[in-house]
Amino acid sequence: MNNCCMDEKCIQCCLGTQMLLSHEDIMRIESLGFSTEFFVTESGGWLQLKNDSGQCVFHNGVGCSIYEKRPEGCKLYPIVYNSDMNCAILDDDCPHREKFEISKIALQQVSDLAIRLECERNQRK
Repeated sequence: MNNCCMDEKCIQCCLGTQMLLSHEDIMRIESLGFSTEFFVTESGGWLQLKNDSGQCVFHNGVGCSIYEKRPEGCKLYPIVYNSDMNCAILDDDCPHREKFEISKIALQQVSDLAIRLECERNQRK
């Protein structure tokens, strides 16, 4: 399967990331030997990937150093959940979004992830 992001050498989604992290994402990345202090930041009750020098801490200048274990939101990107519209959309910030489609499966996955992230955030309050 082709990956247009890799084909185009695009890292736009890794720049200034605000990718939300689920408890499962954090546990999976911790199992690789990373401390939460290294890769997690909190903003408004949301747990997010940290940035270093304007890009995701896991982008090593060539690619994602945890690509196979990356957060679920990264795997689903450029499909994101728009809470104002209460639905999944293709992110306007993705320069290659026209190469993606929102399948019914991806729509359900993004919706499920949004619900899970909201529940986890509420539990931390």
